[in-house]
Formats: sequence, C-alpha cells, structure tokens
Amino acid sequence: MHKLAAAPAGHAADHFERPFETPTEHAEPIRSQAHASVSLAYGVACDVDLGDRSLRVDLPRSEGGTGSGPHPGQLMRASLGACLLMGYRQWSQRLDIALSGAQLELSCEYDARGQLGLAADVPIGWQRLRVRVTLWSDAPEADVMRLVETAHRYSPMLANLSQDVERSFDVLIRSGETSRSV
Repeated sequence: MHKLAAAPAGHAADHFERPFETPTEHAEPIRSQAHASVSLAYGVACDVDLGDRSLRVDLPRSEGGTGSGPHPGQLMRASLGACLLMGYRQWSQRLDIALSGAQLELSCEYDARGQLGLAADVPIGWQRLRVRVTLWSDAPEADVMRLVETAHRYSPMLANLSQDVERSFDVLIRSGETSRSV
C-alpha cells in the first residue's frame, strides 16, 4: 500500500479534527458554479486554467500526444478517488465515526473501440468501475459501513458517472492507528 505524505508544516489539517458544521434541515438552496478555461497548446495537449491553478493535459506518445501531462482518464480516476477519500473524511466527522486513515485502489474497464468509432455496438467510456477501499477505524463495522454508504450517496463525482457504468466496491476495515491521513 502507498504511504501518503504528512500535511505540510502550517497546514490547517487540524480543521478536520473538529466536526463539520451541519447545515440546518431547511437551509436555503446553495447554488454554485465552477469554471474551467481550456485551450489547445500544441498537438492534442491542452492548457487548463481553473482560476486559482492551471495544468497541462495531454495524451501519451503511444496515443498521439507528447506525454507532457496527465491524460483525461488519469485525471478522472484521480478526481473520483480523491473525492471518495475526501467524502469518507468529511462524513466521518459529520457522523462522528472515528476514521484514522483511508486508502483506495481504483480501476476501470473500457473498450477503446467505442470512443474510436470502430464498433457501433460498443459503449463509449467506462463499462466497469472497481474500487478497493481500506479504512482504518476502531468504530463498529456497521457504523463504518454507514459512513461509506453515506459518502457514496452524496459523492458528486460518483453522481457525475453514467448509471450505465457497473460499479463494485470492496471495503476492508482495519482497526488501529495508521500513519495515513485523509
């Protein structure tokens, strides 16, 4: 398993040691917007401006790019994995369920013929998503599973995936402390 780096000095990691404020039941709608500005840099490489940061997205050389940045599939898997881990942390605080660490491995299956237009009967994009989650907690298993189910129910990245994508989650709960942080 991969070790996660500790929070940098001066980081507000202690914010997550306090429970999140729970909105009132009858809160006004919370509307938001997000924006990205994307432009072709060269070849298929794209520069993405997200306002407070920017990044380069490119395809690997084997797919016609230069490999100058992560490709869209890598970013999507990273976004989904990070969103799930963040959700586990946030919901552990909101539900008051101890969580001392979390890690996941995410894989997806797809048939590239769909996106390449080579087979009309092949779906475009992911067909299966498999996630193996390891959570460290001394809380009762039923509570940890309630945390996982709640985090999945309210995950914006899971909600953005097509319902046609078959999903499977394997959750392993370990007791004790870990050096991993969420």
